[in-house]
Amino acid sequence: MNAGKPLFSVFIPAYNAEHTVQQAIESVLAQTCLDFELIVINDASVDSTASIIDRYRDNPQVRICHNPQNLGVTGNWNKGVELCRGRYVARLDADDFYAPDYLEEIAAMFEHPANPEMVFTGVQLEFANGQNRFELPYRDNWVKSGGAFLPEVVRYCPIRAPSMCVKKSCYQKLGGVRDDLKIHHDWEFWVRLVANCQSVGYIARPLTHYRVLNAGGCTEQAIDNASSPADCEIWLNNLENGTLPYQLTDKQLSLLKQGMVDMVMAFAVFAMERGNTAAVDKHLAFARTLMRQPVANGSMQAWLYTRAAEVYFMEGGHFLKGWRFLLQSLRFGFPFPGDNRHLKLWARAIFGKKIFEMVRNQTVARSRFPYSLEN
Repeated sequence: MNAGKPLFSVFIPAYNAEHTVQQAIESVLAQTCLDFELIVINDASVDSTASIIDRYRDNPQVRICHNPQNLGVTGNWNKGVELCRGRYVARLDADDFYAPDYLEEIAAMFEHPANPEMVFTGVQLEFANGQNRFELPYRDNWVKSGGAFLPEVVRYCPIRAPSMCVKKSCYQKLGGVRDDLKIHHDWEFWVRLVANCQSVGYIARPLTHYRVLNAGGCTEQAIDNASSPADCEIWLNNLENGTLPYQLTDKQLSLLKQGMVDMVMAFAVFAMERGNTAAVDKHLAFARTLMRQPVANGSMQAWLYTRAAEVYFMEGGHFLKGWRFLLQSLRFGFPFPGDNRHLKLWARAIFGKKIFEMVRNQTVARSRFPYSLEN
């Protein structure tokens, strides 16, 4: 490794992560590509995170920083980037971890003739019950222009933040993540990057392990606090006022709003499961404001239950739970007449899991990696 400027800088922000931070650190130190530096930031933890991190103080590839005050997710992200000296920057959450060849595969993709400025990978989703499944949104590796990929980012955001690696020069050009966004700062940042970059690379392998709904994590807090609608409003207002370093066409803005509605409705589902009716109401109210036509309360309730069915059907291992929500939706009627997505959901339920997965395997990379909640 070049001590002055390594090829990669990986930084791990850690707050009260005593149960997972060691695995995150070890996954970086075990990389087959050795040209990296690792920066670990203890964000004023009150558990044993600091002492665990300090065990690596004598490792020449590791730099340790202890924040005197808690900076939060966005503050640590931006601080981590400032500390990075490498050509490429990757942020790994303290509750996630890499496959051993993550950096090696990323380095190879950055050498593509199209000169991508950002590269992301598939992930393996790690659930609290010990089960897991692969999430590979595309079948094969590719490099696309930023313009070609932008509609997919604004609509679906198929990027898990810990899987992404970005050229340091992009941060220097476009700045860091916005500190006024509590939950969607990464989504906005990917849109900003893609809207301004020449090309993006994707690796169709699950090279990052991502823990889903980690207890006490920012996603769970966002569900309870209904901070997703607030973030979306800030983002949309900034787009309308022209204060962001990119503009979206009317079609792209419409796609972004559709993506926001899907996200907010998913959060409403999780809030409903947790019995937080106040958060459910806030999520539904915001979703209603983004609809193109007035939506009755009954239709919103039907949509809530069908969205719940969709979420659990897509998890692969919650077939009966998906059916329960789908049947509950009938109390309120069909959500939207002529909604092809709703009809597809019923087809999924009626024709069963095996046939649905057979079709699903033709559109995503499950033919290469098994789509299952079991190891």
